[in-house]
Order: sequence, then structure tokens, then C-alpha cells
Amino acid sequence: MLKKDILLIINPNASKGRGRKKAKEIQALFREFGRDCTVAYTRAPGHAESLAKRGALYGYDTIVAAGGDGTVNETVNGIMKSGVKGVRMGIIPIGRGNDFAWMVGISKRQKKAVKLIAEGVASKLDVGLCIGTDHPEGMYFVNGAGFGFEPMVNFRAMDYKHLNGMISYAAAFLYILRHPPKAYDIEMKIDDETMNLQTQQISVSNGKRMGSAFIMAPLASVDDGFFDIMMTTHPLERRGLVKAVISFFRGSQVVEKETFFYSRARRVVIKSKTSNVESHCDGELFTHNGKDFELTLLPGALELIHGKKR
Repeated sequence: MLKKDILLIINPNASKGRGRKKAKEIQALFREFGRDCTVAYTRAPGHAESLAKRGALYGYDTIVAAGGDGTVNETVNGIMKSGVKGVRMGIIPIGRGNDFAWMVGISKRQKKAVKLIAEGVASKLDVGLCIGTDHPEGMYFVNGAGFGFEPMVNFRAMDYKHLNGMISYAAAFLYILRHPPKAYDIEMKIDDETMNLQTQQISVSNGKRMGSAFIMAPLASVDDGFFDIMMTTHPLERRGLVKAVISFFRGSQVVEKETFFYSRARRVVIKSKTSNVESHCDGELFTHNGKDFELTLLPGALELIHGKKR
């Protein structure tokens, strides 16, 4: 198939309504670096996924997500679901949450991010796949999937339209803390090991950071061929949840073995015996009421143009 050049996927309402202006600036920068760039504007949630899938099938060499973690996640899903091999993905972080771009060393400075993509040096990245009742075909993710307390905070933060980054998560945390979730009764299989526990939080991570400041998986690497799994080991009341969040800020949960379990695996199965579980993939809604989840790591499944990984 004849390879075309760069497809830029951008929300026209991104960057506080300056998405179209940003797109023109990015196009001009690509021309400055000797590359052609076609712009595709998203029209609704989920549209970036269909644009990325069509772009891959149409033969674009590089597909760029200009936005935050949500746009990145949709673009990853579009590329992966296309089944086309060798498509390189780029990121220009202009969203309100840019955890994944931060982890893979992509600058918030627009010209630096464009230059990185124009130079076009890519390497293979691990991708996670989460399957559940609401998503029988699965949802791909590159940063992490969360179950329980952290998704509840994340979804509340998304409701605060006039707050961004860490401020929105802090406000959401205070709200959820007034209504702390009960622990879920969980049966969990990590590769070949089965365990039963009561927990309010499970994180299955490919990258280190979620929610702009929470270091959910301090030892994770996006290309090491493993998930990093972290969970609380027993029910926590308000004070315990506050201490847990402080640990997430510090990334100290790895050594706090009385409260946290930390491990690595390539396959994770989660079954909630009683309550429905809130969950996300890369900060995007997976389900509000799931009970069965199967997560599989796909080593080296995506080619990403990145800087120096953290």
C-alpha cells in the first residue's frame, strides 16, 4: 500500500476552544520541518478512534493524537483495531491531562513535540487489553486501568469542567472522601496465582502516573513486557484512604506492605463476588458496574514516537 504522510487528529474545542487555531499552527510547524500533515477534527466522544482506524486503513504512515490522555487512548484503540502493522503514533499534548505524554518524554512545548514527530524515530510500546461485559471485544490502553476508588475520583474530576489537572482531582478526592466506597469482595488471578481479598482499589498499570500526580506504579515501564499491579490489601476508612493517597503522591506504596500488594504479571483476571465495580482505561470510562474483567498485556504491540521515557 502506498504510504501517505501524517494524519493529525484534534478536537476543535481542545485547548479551551483553540483547537482549530492549534491545528493550523501545528500544520505550519510540520511544513517547517519538511512534512505534510492532514488534519481531522473530532466531532464527539469516540470519534478519534474511528478517525485513527480509518487513517490506518487508508495508509497513513504516522497518526498523531493532539490532545490529552483521552484523545491518546481513542487513537491507540483506532490504530490497534485497524489491524494494520507498522503505523507509527505520535502525541502532541494539549489536553487537560497529559500523564502518558509526560511518561514517554514528550514536551508540552508544541514546536518540540512536532519536531520529535517530524524526525520520526519510533520504538515499540506495550499495550494492555481489558475485556468485560460492557466491552466484549475489549478496550486497549497504554497507561493503566483502575478499579474502585481511583476511577471514582477520576470520573468526579471529569465533571468539573472549569477545573484542570491536579486541582480537579483534589476537589474530586475531597468529594469522594465524604462518601468513601465500601471494599469489594474480589477473587483475583495474577498470571497463575489466585488470591481472595477485600479491597477498594486495584491498579493494573503499564505506565507510572495517573491523575496528573498519582504515582500508581513507581516501578513500571511502558516497554518491559509486564503490567505492574497494585492494590490495597484490606478495607480502609477515611483516614486510611487519605494515607493511601499520600502514598500514591510519593510512590511509596511499593514498600508499605501492610497496606498494599505490588506485583508484576502479563495477565490479570478480576471477579467481584458482590458489588459492581467502577473502572477506567487510561482515564476513560470502561464501566460503572462491572463484575468480571480480564486484562492481557500485548508486548511491543504499538510503535510510538517518543522522547526519553521516565
